[in-house]
Amino acid sequence: MTPRRAELAQRIGLRQATDGQTDGALREDVIGMGDADVESLWVRLRRRKVVQWGIAYAAGAWGLLQGLGYVATTFQWPSLLQPLMALGLLVGLPIVLVLAWYHGDRGQQRVTAAELAIITLLFLVGGAMFWRYDRASSAAGGVAPGAARSTAASTAAPAAAEHAAEAPANSIAVLPFVNMSGDPAADYFSDGISEEVLNVLARTPDLQVAARTSSFAFKGEQKDVQVIARELKVRMILEGSVRRQDQKVRITAQLIDAKTGFHLWSETYDRELKDVFAIQDEIARAIGDKLKVQLVRSSSGAVASAGTTSLEAHDHYLRGLALWQRRREAELWQAIEEFESAIAADPTYASAHGGLALGYAVIADYSSRISIAEATYRSTNAAEMALALDPSLPEPYAALGSVATYERRRPTARALYQRAIALRPSFATAYQWLGTSTMGDGDPVAGLASLERASTLDPRSLVVAENRAYVLTTLGRYAEARAVCEPIMVLAPDYYGCQIRTGFAELLRGRPEEARPFLVRAAEINDPSALPLVGELIDALNGRGNRQSLAARLAAFPFRSHLEPDSGNIFSDSEIPGLLMLLGAPDAAIDYLERNSSEPFASLDWAMMLPALDPIRCGLRFRAVQKKLSINDLRAAKQCGKPAT
Repeated sequence: MTPRRAELAQRIGLRQATDGQTDGALREDVIGMGDADVESLWVRLRRRKVVQWGIAYAAGAWGLLQGLGYVATTFQWPSLLQPLMALGLLVGLPIVLVLAWYHGDRGQQRVTAAELAIITLLFLVGGAMFWRYDRASSAAGGVAPGAARSTAASTAAPAAAEHAAEAPANSIAVLPFVNMSGDPAADYFSDGISEEVLNVLARTPDLQVAARTSSFAFKGEQKDVQVIARELKVRMILEGSVRRQDQKVRITAQLIDAKTGFHLWSETYDRELKDVFAIQDEIARAIGDKLKVQLVRSSSGAVASAGTTSLEAHDHYLRGLALWQRRREAELWQAIEEFESAIAADPTYASAHGGLALGYAVIADYSSRISIAEATYRSTNAAEMALALDPSLPEPYAALGSVATYERRRPTARALYQRAIALRPSFATAYQWLGTSTMGDGDPVAGLASLERASTLDPRSLVVAENRAYVLTTLGRYAEARAVCEPIMVLAPDYYGCQIRTGFAELLRGRPEEARPFLVRAAEINDPSALPLVGELIDALNGRGNRQSLAARLAAFPFRSHLEPDSGNIFSDSEIPGLLMLLGAPDAAIDYLERNSSEPFASLDWAMMLPALDPIRCGLRFRAVQKKLSINDLRAAKQCGKPAT
């Protein structure tokens, strides 16, 4: 017997003599002891049941958290409860392992000084974790809703400031549902489910719903929901998936609180495809209940959701919406064809008529294939049909507002936009058009406020950013105009609108070389034949070239020539008067305004708001054009006093 074995045997015998008990663990030490002095760590962990205790604790903690999540959701307990419980259970794990190490195989009851020191240290570490978490939560919750600035300066704000700003608790974004059908051509169907749910929620006055343009910009991106929520300025995220097979569909939806990262609600719907409209309403109502708001919708299934029971009509309508959002000439014409196909499949489909009204309301701004007069006539006809079928639709009111703006019936346009907003408080397009109409009526400050609201609802919208940049330009805030468009040009480098707006703002700012790359890019996108004009303009403003000759060429461009292929021009009638003033040709500018003010539907009201025209603003000829265009110019009233009668 080795000395070590003899020593252990002596200890066992002494213990038996004193209290008549045998320490089984130490007997195993003697039996299992070989020539090595110590056991392997793994054997000791198993013998002391540390692994078993750890696994049992982890399983129990997981079950407790799952049960707590269900109960907290059911009874609307504070969202902070779950993360605090998770932290507590994490702190408890090492304590359990320490107890297992000392007591797992001996049943020893007394806690030694070493154990007490270790457990105390673990409690101190856990307390520090709780303290740091509580401070982080308090900092996040202490920021008032809406504290994030919506001006252009916010685009350059530090990331920490964005993280600190807390979105309103009633704000939500509906992400495009994932198409799980295996057919990429069916994307429009899963997008349509998201679109319909979004539209239902957007009708609720108590909700702030991110617009489709912005939320759908994240399609296919693998970003954390908290990152998406921060970019969209919302608290809640709805995401889901759609699996369509033959005449059956499975829709899975889940609502996530981006502040905590926890799921608040989830549900799976297995339905016959004919019931898809009822499913959309069902999902929206469930989300509304979770957010503690009352949806302003009826519960009459298909009619309440989409206004049709024809799947063919609904499919065409969804395709049309997706195309209309892209705002390019070819896609807009395709959108109009889809809306017309939807109407052919179901002539009583009000939403399809509303979509057609929106299509014709904007097509003339992107295509020379149709006159503005013809486009506004068709938009009006489609909008009136939509309202006759369903007076609660907001789209036809917005389309009629656009027509009234073209026709310079400004009070009527304002009332129509406000009606659309009343029906759908999160209707970003209505806020956008109201803003540009208000600016064109002579009040760019109020117009900017409306566009900032549109930008909050639709932060990734290309056209909203472009319009907002132009209104900032009319206020002389050129650096901010560029700042608004810069993230859009990163997101969509080929978007012509922000390229031309940024270049134009830099010209008015007196920085032609800064404007050059943007104007060159705009010409490359829209009309490469205009590249020589861009070069000549930059050179002339730099003192190299004949300004008078160039001004005469610009003034001679026909109305809407920038929409004609190979016209050699990329500047619209809203920009040419400002360029003429920069070239030192004020007489040419007022001549251009007078001549084109006779054109019906001209957008000269935008041009007349530019600060570059201030030198001629108080002249009688300028005021006569204002009167002809029904402009109530607040800048002229401030600079020039009461207009002459």
